[in-house]
Amino acid sequence: MVHLRFKPLWLYVDAVREFCSFFARATFDDREVGQRVGLVVHELVENAIRYGNDAELELRVEHWESELGVVVANTTTEERADELGRIFRILHEMDPENAYVDAVKASASRPAGLSGIGLARVRHEGRVSLELAREPGRVTVTARGPL
Repeated sequence: MVHLRFKPLWLYVDAVREFCSFFARATFDDREVGQRVGLVVHELVENAIRYGNDAELELRVEHWESELGVVVANTTTEERADELGRIFRILHEMDPENAYVDAVKASASRPAGLSGIGLARVRHEGRVSLELAREPGRVTVTARGPL
């Protein structure tokens, strides 16, 4: 459906979100699907930029029968990949709503711009499951959910 590779720059976040949101809305003639895709793309791209190593970011928005997926892959350090793995384990121990509520509560004690709610928000508000795949120096996050 959509496949983009680009240098992970902050100035691209909103433009990529808007493009993918519009594309999904037009493709499926569904505003709500477009909004969910926009949310998921925004959060995953923002995380990839914040925690990646600035080399390259790959984004795919895909359609599998009755599911829609957003796949974001980027290069990163092993330390940051380990941290992401820890976050995924914690997220998957809880149902999406409780994980989101806990993340929002915990965000009050974090520095501005580092709320820690992104993945929990994606899972809850985007109504998607999240998968993490790792290769040396590279992580791929896949969000899948119903149309």
